[in-house]
Amino acid sequence: MRVVVVSRQPLWRDALSALVAAELPTDTVVTLEDISDVAALGPRDDDLILLDPPPQGDPGDWLERNAERLGPGRMVLLAPHKNIRWARIAYARGFRALVPKDTASDLMLAVLRLVVVGGEYFPCFEELGALPDPVPGRGPRLSPRQLEVLRELERGRTNKEIAQQLGISIATVKLHVQAILSATGARNRTEVVSRLASGHSRI
Repeated sequence: MRVVVVSRQPLWRDALSALVAAELPTDTVVTLEDISDVAALGPRDDDLILLDPPPQGDPGDWLERNAERLGPGRMVLLAPHKNIRWARIAYARGFRALVPKDTASDLMLAVLRLVVVGGEYFPCFEELGALPDPVPGRGPRLSPRQLEVLRELERGRTNKEIAQQLGISIATVKLHVQAILSATGARNRTEVVSRLASGHSRI
């Protein structure tokens, strides 16, 4: 898998590239300054493309003008903050996730691992009660809380430990784990974690 990081902000681009190279199962990390450089790179279906819109202007308008330049690949929008309009535009154009740039690094990595194996992450859809219509062929979409539970599963925590960590009941943890298994089609929590760790098979 090749990861492509597109950002005009060198510090952010370099830091994200280093994090991805250290934590994700990738062969190559490519850094680019502009979205127009993606086409010249020769995009591939297995690419993970992380797009940081230019700091000037509206990210939604930028997406509408530039999405056709991207081609294949699993695309993630790195947005300044959660925004339902940007999320709808990104989702409609085939993006797999919208991640606010102030997201903690461990949560961002959990989102990227989910995208690598075919999942999606659009937190503002659930939070604002504005779920888009399902699109055939799209991967499972987990809620922000389910993603937190998934992150704790990756750490090998038990239901009791997850409940304590997140401040919820064990029964609620079990419901979230069941929802994760249903959404991903995995038979058990070990299989979910194994798929995320390998990054090679779709959830």
